Amino acid sequence: MSPEAAEKHPQSAVAQKALALKNSRSKPKLSQALLAANSQHQVEAALADDLGDAQHTRQRAHRARGPPSLLLRLLTKPEVLLIAGGVSYPTLWSWMRAGRFPRSRVVDGKSMWRSDEVQVWLDALPVRWLKGDDDGAKA
Repeated sequence: MSPEAAEKHPQSAVAQKALALKNSRSKPKLSQALLAANSQHQVEAALADDLGDAQHTRQRAHRARGPPSLLLRLLTKPEVLLIAGGVSYPTLWSWMRAGRFPRSRVVDGKSMWRSDEVQVWLDALPVRWLKGDDDGAKA
């Protein structure tokens, strides 16, 4: 860089000097034997971990986890609106007023529903009649 350009852009002169200093420093080099030994160790360690996991899996059979076994849970407004078929909150509110849906509880200033009450409401819904069903099978 020319002295005139360095005067106009003092930051670029400092950056060039820092880059030259960085490139001049020699980085330590590892011997080929050490690199090969390190590579071999990494391969052996990876294989040992794979075998260890397989042994662990054979010793302890894992089963699929189901939902948490809570008998009673509080449902939020968005959850209940989805369960009720995607209705709006004013519709749900009118159902609660008419006694067609369980009333909410106030928890920390928010409307929450007991899961067991919502489940009873779901269980009481009629089953859809399909073509081909017997007349006596209508619910």
